[in-house]
Amino acid sequence: MKKISKLVLIVFFSFFGSISQVFADFPEKEIKVIVNYGAGGGVDRTARSLQKFLPTEFGKTVIVENHKGAGGKIGLKKFLAEPRDGYTILTAFAPATTYVKFKDPSIFNAEDLDIINIQWIDPAIIIARKDTGWKNIDDMIKAVKANPGKYTFGSSGKGSVGPVLSRVLFKELGLDIKIVPYKGGGKTRKAFIAGEVNMTAAGSGGALKAKDQSVVLGAFMDGEVPGWESAEPINKLLKKYGYKVKVPYGGAYRFHAVHKDVKKNYPDRYKKIVNAYKKTTKSNKDFIAFADKTKVGREWLGPRKSNKLYRKIDKEFTEIMNNY
Repeated sequence: MKKISKLVLIVFFSFFGSISQVFADFPEKEIKVIVNYGAGGGVDRTARSLQKFLPTEFGKTVIVENHKGAGGKIGLKKFLAEPRDGYTILTAFAPATTYVKFKDPSIFNAEDLDIINIQWIDPAIIIARKDTGWKNIDDMIKAVKANPGKYTFGSSGKGSVGPVLSRVLFKELGLDIKIVPYKGGGKTRKAFIAGEVNMTAAGSGGALKAKDQSVVLGAFMDGEVPGWESAEPINKLLKKYGYKVKVPYGGAYRFHAVHKDVKKNYPDRYKKIVNAYKKTTKSNKDFIAFADKTKVGREWLGPRKSNKLYRKIDKEFTEIMNNY
């Protein structure tokens, strides 16, 4: 009987000891972050802002992979095809993920993503080049109505919130503007700066690099817009200039996420991932200095608030897509 009890104890401690060791050793290899857009845009900058600082918490290298194309669909599919073991993290932004789901519901559900943190909330703004001669949105509307098809708008992707809301604006106002597509925010911004297009829309932070060439026509959000002190809410401006049109608001909500199965099947790994992002975002002085210097957002909302906000954005943007 004593031999059996001893054997049971050995098996018990060996089993649970091995489990605790697995959790304690996580991660045992590098962490991969998938960005579903090209290099240089706001999503890419969000991922890379943390890349060199997260290893302090993880104890392993963090690599960033860009899988661009199809409005973020290619990168999302790549992420969803990876093992759901905590070694792969997605950096993306809402509501672009909603657009992908809207166009192809078979890919994923909003509930498949567990949002670790929404790091960078970036109000969408619409800007025009200074060489258009426009001083405000009223000037733009009058010029476009007088010259249908003449002016161009650079779009960073079908699901990017700024371009989507801008197309809603153009449709509501009956404006004939040529939409010029680019692959990602970085290429769109470069094209705008180079004078390839007359207008574009982006998150306010991502657009700062084009500020010297820009006049801001309006913001798709109430309140102050960091870096764009002269930006006023578009609906307020439309009312001011006598246009009986109202458009939906929104911005870029750049987030980090794991698949929901990570929390379910590997709760200790999930906690370690959350803690790594939390400590880095809130307490790492080098990261904070880097984010402030490079104008990258560094909010810490945490999983509960982030998931609640993500679901809200997903619902609202789905309604916009259904109506437009």
